[in-house]
Amino acid sequence: MKALCVAVVVLSFFSVGQPAPLVCDTLLKPTEKGPDLSGRWYYVALSEESCLTTTLLDSLVWPSGTLDVTSRDTPNLYDGIVTAKMHGFCFNESEPCFYDNNKIYAVNSDNDPTGEPDVLLHTSCQDCIVIKQNDFIDSLVLLSRRPTVTDVELKEFGKQADCLGWAKPQAFNTDHDYDNCQIIDEDISGQEASDYMKNLFFKMIERLKNTHQNIIRCLVDIIFSVKTPVDNI
Repeated sequence: MKALCVAVVVLSFFSVGQPAPLVCDTLLKPTEKGPDLSGRWYYVALSEESCLTTTLLDSLVWPSGTLDVTSRDTPNLYDGIVTAKMHGFCFNESEPCFYDNNKIYAVNSDNDPTGEPDVLLHTSCQDCIVIKQNDFIDSLVLLSRRPTVTDVELKEFGKQADCLGWAKPQAFNTDHDYDNCQIIDEDISGQEASDYMKNLFFKMIERLKNTHQNIIRCLVDIIFSVKTPVDNI
């Protein structure tokens, strides 16, 4: 009986002390079947391997953004329009994609999938998607049908970033009033373009006055932290 009690205690201690790998195995697993992408998605949070890019993005422009997806007549082909807003300025960017189950591919001129796909990862949030983007700078993005998510849902996303050994996620701005902002158009030039850039620059400096300590903290973390590499998915 005494030996049985010892065995139970040992097994209990082992099970309590080893949950992290099991959690990470689940959180970093591609979703078995991705949702219908059609409709509007709100950008909620972003993480990358280094905190520098996300911290600069947050400390300078603190953007909000949406992704509007429409399906084409051809199966698996979609058009995505990203709308971003920063300091009262807005811009749009459209890009077609090929979506199959849990992978999103860029497409070539013939609308055929090409390159390494972005992967949809597991999430407990019923109206969210988590995308691990494989690009020049790999990133982890949380999008939702809602402009904001719960603290529990955001905490799970933070755990996913932690499982990758990546930086703490930065939240996007929740200002989604895109009807009252100045549109940044590629065709603007001359004095109008100069005024846009000057106005944006001054607003970025104003935000930086209140957030510069985050950049300093990030740089300190980069210098002193030692991250354990995690195999790519």
